[in-house]
Amino acid sequence: MSRVVRLGLCAAFLVLGACASAEEDTGGSVGGGLSGGAEGSPEAPVLEDVIPLAKVLRVRWSVPSACEEIEAERRTDAETFTLAFTAPATDTDHVDEEANTDQTYTYRLRCLLGEETSDWSNTLSANPFDE
Repeated sequence: MSRVVRLGLCAAFLVLGACASAEEDTGGSVGGGLSGGAEGSPEAPVLEDVIPLAKVLRVRWSVPSACEEIEAERRTDAETFTLAFTAPATDTDHVDEEANTDQTYTYRLRCLLGEETSDWSNTLSANPFDE
């Protein structure tokens, strides 16, 4: 239930450009912020929740600016970020069936618009076995 409270606080602080979480880890991310990179670049998606669902994870996000695709990266504690999935910009969630072992997975997202990419989103983590 702490995610629901945190999400509400994040939504309130999004206007101020700040949202911290015990699960958030921007270390090693390029840009790591919630706003777009260079002028004219799309804004980063906002990662809203990672939900355990029948031993896999459901990733939910919102997109604050025009995007063509969402690119998601995933890592475990023992790995570095690697491509997990891409989704059409009209999607706001994805069930990651490859996140199916008893360990914590951390996600980050970015918006793709033509040749431009946003900064990476905030990060959130969950274990698919923590239902």
